[in-house]
Amino acid sequence: MTDPEDMMPPLKWRELEAVFHQLAPTETKKRMVRHLIEGTRKQAAFLTPTAVMTELAYIAAAMLDSNFCPSEQEAGASEAFWSSSASPPQRPGS
Repeated sequence: MTDPEDMMPPLKWRELEAVFHQLAPTETKKRMVRHLIEGTRKQAAFLTPTAVMTELAYIAAAMLDSNFCPSEQEAGASEAFWSSSASPPQRPGS
């Protein structure tokens, strides 16, 4: 049995998205949050818990990085591009 003090509280992807949305200081970054979280959610099944947390830390760092200023064009890329379904990684030779 796992010690509750060693566990993180459960958090839904939608709740996590809301947290990152609050971190984003510009409207452009706020629009990116949904796409970044969705991409991470889709890949989470293929990653270790530590790798998922690392990806989330990267998103937080990007949202808080004052030198990262995506253009409106980058943030407004087509929905088809941003929401394409993820496929599992392929082994070499498959």
